[in-house]
Amino acid sequence: MSETTTTERKQFLKVAAVGLAGLLAGSAARPAPARAQAEPTPKKHRWGMVIDLQRCVLCRACTISCKQENKTPPGKSYNPVLEEEVGEYPQVRRQWFPRPCMHCANPACLKACPNHAIKKRPDGIVYIDPELCEGAKACIDACPYKVPVFDEGEVYHEGQSAWSEVASPELGLMYKPGDRNWEEKARKCTFCLHKQDENGEYADLPACAKTCMGRAIRFGDLDDPDGELQQLLKTRKWMRLKEEAGTEPNVYYLV
Repeated sequence: MSETTTTERKQFLKVAAVGLAGLLAGSAARPAPARAQAEPTPKKHRWGMVIDLQRCVLCRACTISCKQENKTPPGKSYNPVLEEEVGEYPQVRRQWFPRPCMHCANPACLKACPNHAIKKRPDGIVYIDPELCEGAKACIDACPYKVPVFDEGEVYHEGQSAWSEVASPELGLMYKPGDRNWEEKARKCTFCLHKQDENGEYADLPACAKTCMGRAIRFGDLDDPDGELQQLLKTRKWMRLKEEAGTEPNVYYLV
């Protein structure tokens, strides 16, 4: 465990609990389907994120870039930035943090899915196979971070913009919003799995990490002892969200 103080941990978890509750209220050629595209490769890496809360400037570029990359439906986001006021007057301050999928080593969503639609790859990425998902919503209820969202099939008005006509590369499906691949199904962040090459290496960073102007979101291999993520975790105070849930998340926060 890190050097994070008990007070810091309590404050962070308080923000997480309140923020997650708010979130709940709130082309012609088609490649192989998601199940084939996301076929596990031999373990080479353990992909994860380290998010520096001192560098996050609440610009929400991560949320916007993720939405544009994955063409999520109206009102649905894979990587919201949760925020809350903490403290009591006159010592009140705001805290916030990006909340992608945690890609847990022990994912509660996977255990809860009655249709075995949620898969965990050897490289640590957890994804939902739309061909197997039957919309039971059990994963949404089971996830302590409330990561999966349910796609009711809503789309932006056709012709509203050229963006609406661009195919989404999510999970290698290359579908348009009107194709209804995810209609009445659960979906979530995949660490932009479609950006991996056939060898399981990332040809480009996930949209959120690539776009983060403050370089608060760092993406890489958590199993690389000399990599950037491990160097950050060795030299900074850190914590993981809702450790008590036992899910072993692969997203760390620097505090």
